[in-house]
Amino acid sequence: MEQVPSTGRLVQITVTEGYDLKGFKGDTPVTFVRAEFNQVVLGDSAKITVSPEGTAKYNFTSSFEFNPEGGITLDDLAHKPVFLTVTEVLPKEKKQKEEKTLILGQAVVDLLPLLEGQSSFQTAVPLHPVQGSPLETPRSSVKQCSLEVKVLVAEPLLTTAQISGGNLLKVTLEAAYSVPESFIPTGPGQNYMVGLQVPSVGEKDYPILFKNGTLNGNHAEAKACYERTISFVVDASEMHFIFLRLGLIYLEEKEYEKAKKTYMQACKRSPSCLTWLGLGIACYRLDELTEAEDALSEANALNNYNAEVWAYLALVCLKVGRQLEAEQAYKYTIKLKLKDEALLAEIHTVQETVGFGNPSF
Repeated sequence: MEQVPSTGRLVQITVTEGYDLKGFKGDTPVTFVRAEFNQVVLGDSAKITVSPEGTAKYNFTSSFEFNPEGGITLDDLAHKPVFLTVTEVLPKEKKQKEEKTLILGQAVVDLLPLLEGQSSFQTAVPLHPVQGSPLETPRSSVKQCSLEVKVLVAEPLLTTAQISGGNLLKVTLEAAYSVPESFIPTGPGQNYMVGLQVPSVGEKDYPILFKNGTLNGNHAEAKACYERTISFVVDASEMHFIFLRLGLIYLEEKEYEKAKKTYMQACKRSPSCLTWLGLGIACYRLDELTEAEDALSEANALNNYNAEVWAYLALVCLKVGRQLEAEQAYKYTIKLKLKDEALLAEIHTVQETVGFGNPSF
């Protein structure tokens, strides 16, 4: 896209309110919003308590400088969204020194209207829950949690002549027809991404990604789609969930080496409790117990309310013969109400085999 020969201009992003929010520790959590663009953190909002109705008045403004002569350019605005992450601040427990937080969900703001001549726009963007977030179960059957966002620049970034003479490519994916059975949702809603490559006359083709749908059921087609997407998308921030989904499919199909490799990539690019948990599970299934414990400890440090992390820590401690730690991890597994009955049964089997690990013995 042709660049605009002008000095830098400030692009302001204001998150005014959040709707239908709730937290891990109740319906009135303390939360804050983090804004990111072009892999740079723009800032964090003040910590706001969500009202009993699920509303949070953030009135949080962050900004970055658009400068076509160096820094953020028109091409950046065309294909890079603003990421807004809502995080819950957990109440401090006794003798706890450091503040603990858990991510509730993430929203994206498309900046394309700025390339269509607008100097400001307002939009309500859906807040997509992370896996295990209480936002996966909405407060009402009608509404989805969302953020109200305003974007403002002092004057349009492009003139009418520049817009009419530009080469901005827009592709809209309206619907997919005759999809395979694996695309038909049969369980909880899941995000999916469709990818395609746009031929160009340069050194490489450019990927276009369509996000926010559902995949479930038969994994064969889904796995192939995820593998193709990963093969041609490099350093894309939105790949986090693709790595998580593909790694989970590998685990379910007992392709543990592939699962390990996939989760390791995710841990390097955007580590989270779930990426370290996936890596820990893969290593445990490969009988790489030291590596498994290291990965699970990282997951536990990021979120010590995840029952599955405690469950696999219990299994590792049982296998290496550490009775006290095995019993402690098992207690937390039960306290946090592990939902995976098969995993719980596996723990009981190993406990019976080694003769310890369950305080009721």
